[in-house]
Amino acid sequence: MSSGLYIHIPFCVRKCPYCDFYSVTDRAGAGNYIDAVLGELKNYNEKFDTIFIGGGTPTSIGKELVRLCEALPDAEEFTVEANPGTVDTELLKALKSAGVNRLSFGVQSFNDNELRALGRIHTAVQAEEAVSMARTAGFDNISVDLMLSTPFQTAKSVKKNLEKVRELGLDHVSAYSLIIEEGTPFYGAELPLPSEDEEREIYWLTHDFLEDMGLKQYEISNFARPGRECRHNIKYWTLEPYIGLGAAAHSYHGGRRCGNAPDIAAYVRGGGRNVGSEVVDENERLRERFWLGLRMTGGIAYNGEFPDEVGKLVKKGLLERADGRIRLTKKGIDLANLVFMEFV
Repeated sequence: MSSGLYIHIPFCVRKCPYCDFYSVTDRAGAGNYIDAVLGELKNYNEKFDTIFIGGGTPTSIGKELVRLCEALPDAEEFTVEANPGTVDTELLKALKSAGVNRLSFGVQSFNDNELRALGRIHTAVQAEEAVSMARTAGFDNISVDLMLSTPFQTAKSVKKNLEKVRELGLDHVSAYSLIIEEGTPFYGAELPLPSEDEEREIYWLTHDFLEDMGLKQYEISNFARPGRECRHNIKYWTLEPYIGLGAAAHSYHGGRRCGNAPDIAAYVRGGGRNVGSEVVDENERLRERFWLGLRMTGGIAYNGEFPDEVGKLVKKGLLERADGRIRLTKKGIDLANLVFMEFV
């Protein structure tokens, strides 16, 4: 089984007020950081069938990102996250030439009021232009992120966002609800957010619209045309091995989990690598198979494990059994965190 490779690029133009991922806005040390990432890669004698470069905003470091991509091995699926406000045709062509074959744009919304409320650096026009530039550069596998239940968002504005997805002919959409994380500027702020009932209406509106246009739901927050599912992310949900490089990156490999410190300076010095490592025992692995695998709409193979927990969830209408598998019901998707907590 080939492993996946994840590389964390912790640099941004500006920190979004809802983001709790490790990132900084000072990009002066990007070159040294990329050198350190390539140095860490030398520790692994692996074949990777998927590569995913995320952040942060990988495209905010331009030429250094291209240098990194050029130095990486070939992969069947090679994704780079991109912010529409940090790309041009020249950069996208360089990434394509370097082996990248999939782009994931952090669009979040095609509505300028919603983008401003989220603190994004791009506009709705720039988001559309970025997709157009990507096609000009030769990319035919393009995903966008859409954020749901954000300040000032309504079912009407969500529908307009989805109509833009259809107009652009996109093959993959990650649609996830805004989560207010402790420690972010949004935490504790008075925000004009949709109610809980409105949030569920927005979610199912998104689900039905994307399904009707041929983007099938394959995971709670992800929709794709057949064959365009993100193979790298599926590794996370199905407990396949992956290596994480960079500050704050994590790995699951050889039955162990390990992680790097969320500290660029320590990472570049070499002291921030694999600062935490633990063996995943069989019981923990089984529990993870349930609470991660049940995110997939196809569910997981079921052989009678956790009979009390599963029986209770089936009785409550949150899980259903079919063809030797269990999966979330529609009600279970709405209350997914309650289901997952049974296995954590």
